[in-house]
Amino acid sequence: MSDNYIMMRENTHMEHFEDLLFEDSHLLVRVMHGEVDFTRKWDGAPSIFFGVDSDGEAWIARKGLFNKDAKKYYKRSYFDDDPKFPEGLKTPMWNTLVYLGNAYIGRESDSVFMQGDLMFTDGTNSGHFHPNTIRYASSVIPKSARVGIVWHTGYSKGNIKYGARIKENFRLTNELWMINAHDEIEDFSPVFGIVPVVGNYAHMSDMTKCLFKQYQNAKVKGSELTMVEYLHSKMTDAIYNVKKQETKDKRKDEYRAVMQELEDNYELVNDYKALQEYKMELLKQFNNLPTQFTPYLQTKNGMLNQTHHEGYALFDNVGNAAKIVDRKKFSAANFSDEYVKGWSK
Repeated sequence: MSDNYIMMRENTHMEHFEDLLFEDSHLLVRVMHGEVDFTRKWDGAPSIFFGVDSDGEAWIARKGLFNKDAKKYYKRSYFDDDPKFPEGLKTPMWNTLVYLGNAYIGRESDSVFMQGDLMFTDGTNSGHFHPNTIRYASSVIPKSARVGIVWHTGYSKGNIKYGARIKENFRLTNELWMINAHDEIEDFSPVFGIVPVVGNYAHMSDMTKCLFKQYQNAKVKGSELTMVEYLHSKMTDAIYNVKKQETKDKRKDEYRAVMQELEDNYELVNDYKALQEYKMELLKQFNNLPTQFTPYLQTKNGMLNQTHHEGYALFDNVGNAAKIVDRKKFSAANFSDEYVKGWSK
């Protein structure tokens, strides 16, 4: 696999804004100077890639495109011959490829390939579509549209372009509806205010960073454990799963080192909270913008509770990016059994 593809693969994972504490400080510095752009995050599924080879043959792929065993799908037989491809996705993905291939008018030099989220593959229900956790309602989607896509990223010659203008590479058709993820917000510039002064924790060990992030995710899912309790629980599990005393002692030492590192970096918790609060102030400005796509959370008894969009992403001009999501609201809903998910109906 080429270095370009490795770079692209690593950049498909986007950190939460507050997790930038563990990265280099370049993106935070650009935020301070207002040198970032934004795009909306849409709750589509699955994430897809589309490209056209130099011989003009179109292909489609899923998010594992950068994996070692990743595959591109050119024909219906490619889906049918792949035993690992989900059966329920074969026809929708094939239909999407046909629509995209027929509508593509871009040049290979415009973008090697592009990434977006499928919003619907069998039309909408009176303007409603429910691809994942969020259910959307809109009056601007033509009734004739069968496939809906929101594009957000372009890949070209080893470069990643967040917020790329992608729909312009396709001609309009009655069956294919698409927008760029930034379309409704491209002219909006938030008031950045004063970015909190925080430390940088890039020097911390990978294990400490990973466990701290896992703890934050556990809190989103409803865990009431303290950080120390969480680490003791993880350590207990890690020790229980091995038999050799030597290995048990090694894992104890690893977790003790994590606890000591967190103790030595006692400002981390406050700095993390400060970035979370700053993120929410940014998010509040975006949530006040008008939209033609009303998002809802659907309860199991059929109630539709109006909510905000999934979130937003900020990015600079050299490929750094972070996502701005209300984790207590959207991420919690994503994990909750209270709400119906589009794929579970």
